[in-house]
Amino acid sequence: MAKFLFLLFTLCALVSFLSATPPRWPGRSQYQYSSSSIVSSVVQGSTTRQPDDLRVMFVGDSMTQGKQGDWTWRYRIWQWFQAQGIAVTFVGPYTGTVEPDAPAPPLNKLEEAPKASNIKTSGGYAPGVSPDFDRHHFSVWGRSAAFDKDLIYDVVSAHPADMMLLMLGFNDLGWLFSKPMDAVASLYGLIKNARKANPNLKFAVANIPQRSFIGRGDLPVSTDEYNSILRLALPQWSTEQSPIHLVELQEHYSCGMSNCDAGYDGLHPNAQGEFQIAHAFTLTLINDFKIGSSPLVIPPNL
Repeated sequence: MAKFLFLLFTLCALVSFLSATPPRWPGRSQYQYSSSSIVSSVVQGSTTRQPDDLRVMFVGDSMTQGKQGDWTWRYRIWQWFQAQGIAVTFVGPYTGTVEPDAPAPPLNKLEEAPKASNIKTSGGYAPGVSPDFDRHHFSVWGRSAAFDKDLIYDVVSAHPADMMLLMLGFNDLGWLFSKPMDAVASLYGLIKNARKANPNLKFAVANIPQRSFIGRGDLPVSTDEYNSILRLALPQWSTEQSPIHLVELQEHYSCGMSNCDAGYDGLHPNAQGEFQIAHAFTLTLINDFKIGSSPLVIPPNL
């Protein structure tokens, strides 16, 4: 009962807080840059589509972009769309995974580690990925909702979408950019700005996973608090014109503080994790949006 009252109080506080500007977050990861320097990059690129295709935009961080050589969960859900007979076009300014850093001489210990100078989106995929795979997305390693909320209007305007598959929030907490309520407020800011570009946009919004313990006692607590606030907030943000539904990613992703079978490093998805994320999204597409008839099947013994 006490937990319910706390969450109810938190949601009421969030509703009033959303009318205010979230506090400026203190830093960024090496893969993030000032919004003014990359607006031109997010409006580049083009996507060929058929008139009746469902236009889908992936908005996420490293777990959605993937690293060079990954299949990615984007590919697994593309396979599901094909198997379900759903005509779909993926939209967004980028097409690649993150490529590895180029070899560099050893750093002088007194020097600061160099920062990446460009967004890294030219990495390739696993050799078995179909050449027909539509690779377009708006997902960048290290991204947070606090950062992308100021870019999303330009992205959706340049790359019109009918549905957004949204998976952000972990970096807001993991990089200490935001407290849970601030992170949820940033996500709402992103949704509002996307709606300015398309008032009819549909959203499937994932909660965030736990990761294996890394000495941050605050992170598991913040993750659960964020997910609890998000679950209460999404129905308040949803409208008939622009519905929003929760994707229970954490509940379907085999990763926790003591063990992470779904991740190769305690968080980022391995082959099994990619299927699990895609599976979680297909459940929401079927149950809430009535898109598709059977969820993605996760192969055994991956």
